[in-house]
Parts: sequence; structure tokens; C-alpha cells
Amino acid sequence: MSTHTINSRDIAARIFEDQNQIRFAESEVFYWSARSNIVFYNPALFDSVVGVYKLLHETGHALLEHATFESAPELLSLEVAAWTKAKELASDYGITINQDYIENCLDSYRDWLHKRSMCPACKTVSTEIAANTYKCFNCSQKWVVSPDQRSRCYRQKT
Repeated sequence: MSTHTINSRDIAARIFEDQNQIRFAESEVFYWSARSNIVFYNPALFDSVVGVYKLLHETGHALLEHATFESAPELLSLEVAAWTKAKELASDYGITINQDYIENCLDSYRDWLHKRSMCPACKTVSTEIAANTYKCFNCSQKWVVSPDQRSRCYRQKT
């Protein structure tokens, strides 16, 4: 019986080398900035394969040239596409991204989108009427939310 250990730091170094058309920069969190064309990453997380998963995911966004989203369904679509690309890239490095990990990440977006859609007045869940703007089906309250998925869910009545 052989055991195969993954050296996450070596894989991250290979990703940086292989994806040299992408700019990478250290940060506290992993994210793709379309505005600055940089994948930000936290090198401390390369102690485990999860750091590589995150790096591959953000690299997926970069390679797919994801920029902005106009609606909740579009955001989820971009996230799914980035994870699909990350899985393709992972195979180049002899690793498989755990599907449960991917689903947990997607669930965090679903949860965030659900919180954004909750009316600040009556707590009814509604849908966007325009980018980052919601209107309650129940009480007709309108509210605006932040487009930044890394932010907390702040709802402002309009």
C-alpha cells in the first residue's frame, strides 16, 4: 500500500510558474480582482491542500476573465464556472478537488445571496429588481445591497 502526500507549497509554486500570464500577489484572503488583474492569495494556507484549492479557484476566475456580475444567478454561474475550471487545472497537477469542499463554498454564496434578498422591514425573501436592488413582494420596501461578496450583508432602505 502506497501513500501519496500532496506537497501543497510545491503545487502552488508550479501554478505560479505555469500561469505566468496571471499576476499573483500575497494577501490575507484569496480573491480575483478583475479591476487590477491580480489573483490575491494567502501563502499561510498552502500548509494544506485547501490553499491550493482556493488558488486554483481564483486562477479559474482569472483565466475565464470574470469581471462583474449583475444578478445573484449570474454570480452563482460565475462561481460554478470558476470551480469547473479549477477542477480542470487540478488534474494537471495530479490532484482532485473534493466535491464537498466545492459545494460548501457554493453554499456560502447561496447563504450570502439569501441574506441579501431578505427584506429589512418584514424579513420576506424577494428577488432583485435591478443590480443590487431589491423590492419586497410583501410590504413593497426597496433596499440596496453591496456588490462585494466579501462584505457582510448590509441592507439599506431606499
